[in-house]
Amino acid sequence: MSRIEVRLATEADNDKIMALSKNCLQEGMVTMFTNRTPRFNTLHKILDDGAWHFVACKDEEIVGLVGVIHFDARIVDKESRIGFMLDLRVTSEYRKGVTAFRLVKTAVDYIKESGTGVIIVNFLKDNKNPMVFTSGRAGIPRAYYLGDNNVYNIIPLFRRKLNKRFEISTAVEEDIPELLKLYSSYTSKYTIAPVIKEDSFRRYISRIDGLSLNNFLVARENGQIKAVTAIWDEHKYKSYQVMKLNFTIKMVTRFLKFLSFFIKTPRHIKLNEPLSQLSLVLHAHDDCPEALDTLFRHVNNINRGGDYTLIMFHAPEKDPMFKYLKKFIGVSVQSEMYMFASDEDIFNKLEEIKGNVNMDLAMLL
Repeated sequence: MSRIEVRLATEADNDKIMALSKNCLQEGMVTMFTNRTPRFNTLHKILDDGAWHFVACKDEEIVGLVGVIHFDARIVDKESRIGFMLDLRVTSEYRKGVTAFRLVKTAVDYIKESGTGVIIVNFLKDNKNPMVFTSGRAGIPRAYYLGDNNVYNIIPLFRRKLNKRFEISTAVEEDIPELLKLYSSYTSKYTIAPVIKEDSFRRYISRIDGLSLNNFLVARENGQIKAVTAIWDEHKYKSYQVMKLNFTIKMVTRFLKFLSFFIKTPRHIKLNEPLSQLSLVLHAHDDCPEALDTLFRHVNNINRGGDYTLIMFHAPEKDPMFKYLKKFIGVSVQSEMYMFASDEDIFNKLEEIKGNVNMDLAMLL
């Protein structure tokens, strides 16, 4: 019997990795699989030239996958190049064995050799299977729990009143220096946060389709930018193919169809089609959550009755913005975030500080 081989993925593996995704369904209120286009790593390579994936192979079949993307982040006032682990998936026939463990172990060893000192990983909340990777067993270092994340999916059903303090407009070239200053100030308040410099920002707006300056909204008060968010349709690179709806979502969909005869409703979820959503990414505010809330309300209003079912916002569960999002209609999905580090002394520092983490994971997942 042939054994499973773990190796670096190549461009020639694309079709088999796509087939693997279809066999790795994410089950919940909506059962779906992730479809990355035009290749499995297109977006990752745009964000990071050094992004990579490992595949687990049984003969000619790919039965597992894991990847890592790198970016600059500040960890306790020190800037570092860190990794984010993504795309961990194993086909159902091999989930009870050691395939996932071998993938993660190989990836962690590879990361150590590359000199990347910190890696962050995100698991769905209450999914016990990945917890074996966080407890420090069999050569995989222990992980530090960074806290829960919340993906809040706004359903743009009702119009929301805007705060008249703020003037909303589209960002222009002349706004970039002020935006970079805003990002720096906003992320400095977090224990761990990405570093957004001019070169990385211009890389985003020039190379990522659908993320030009025309997709950035700013809220100004007395001429000063108080908040920013980008509105990103990521379907050119990634979509979630809907395969099944649970009873509750079926009833909600039917109710929205009924409401559509009387009011504007969002696009209905349809089987065997991509889930239509917008992502709110690269958001920040100048100690003024009301300004960011106003931008979110504006995005909600302009998408009522439009082409999108959901508007996704991703942040740590303790982020103060969720107090404002309670006024929206939406659905939450929670996850848990962990850190692996070659120097585990950082865990003690994080434990002492007990600060919040800011990861714009919508750009990475």
